Order: sequence, then structure tokens, then C-alpha cells
Amino acid sequence: MPILDTTGDGMKPFRPHTYRQFIVLNISRRFHDLAHLPRYLPLCTQHTSAELLAAARDAVAQGENEVEHFFNQLRHSEGTEVP
Repeated sequence: MPILDTTGDGMKPFRPHTYRQFIVLNISRRFHDLAHLPRYLPLCTQHTSAELLAAARDAVAQGENEVEHFFNQLRHSEGTEVP
């Protein structure tokens, strides 16, 4: 099944319009988290492509809790406290 057909019901018509949107779409797919794609989309305006990819690579390398690690890594890069 194509990736664009597997997003959550509210995101069915979603098509990436920018390279960063395409990146976060693929990251959420890699983490088996397409149902939560709307959580990833704001990252497109807050982080560079390199930051998104580096955080995803680091999360995959961790091997566990990839989604949580990904978002924590990005928060850390912003200097935001992670609870």
C-alpha cells in the first residue's frame, strides 16, 4: 500500500509540498507512527532538514522508544528542557 494512502483519516489528502514535509512523512513512516503525522509537521518550520535527519538517525541507533527519542533530541537541539 502506498505511503500516502496509509496516513490517518484526517490526513488522507495530505501530500508533501516541501522537502522537509517529505522528510517528516518518511520519518513518521519509519517509526510506524503515520497516525500521528500532524505531530511531525510543525517540525518542518522549526528545524532544518539536516537536524531532522540527524535526530532520526540517532533515534534509530538507540533502538528503543524511537519516537520519544526523536522528539527529545529535537527539543534538546532547541535548548528546551525535556521533562
